[in-house]
Amino acid sequence: MVQEPSGAEEMREVVLTASELAAQAHKELYSFEDRLYIPSGSDILASIVSLAEKGPDRLHIAADWANLLRVALWSSPNPPLFDVITLLKKSGAAAAELQPFAKAEISDLLPWLYYGRKFDILRRICNAAKTKAELMVRRKGLHIYCHLVSDENRRIIASSL
Repeated sequence: MVQEPSGAEEMREVVLTASELAAQAHKELYSFEDRLYIPSGSDILASIVSLAEKGPDRLHIAADWANLLRVALWSSPNPPLFDVITLLKKSGAAAAELQPFAKAEISDLLPWLYYGRKFDILRRICNAAKTKAELMVRRKGLHIYCHLVSDENRRIIASSL
């Protein structure tokens, strides 16, 4: 479950981070105070629901590829490859492009998207995660932003903003 700092209900904007690397990447770009970064723990979906109930107006989710897909598909612990491929198709990837990945690991898809400069697809996946999280928490007035952090280059490579 999410480890919230004292006074979490008073914070208007917080960042739920899937890892220390995700926190650092977000901090480098947005320069929020340290106290606003909250680790998600092992279950990012439960952490989103729990934190959304605490009352922030804006919730940033900084996550790696696997965790972002968990949010976009609201699937724990790992979404099926079929669902990920379907999400990629809905996000603009052509079926023919995805054919080589029919039996691949989910982790193999991110390098193809990133080095293939398919940033529009990555942004759409961030937006799918944002939309799904907002739908699942159903709290009026809560704005959720999703940021995809690359483990390789240690930066945010796509965002729903």
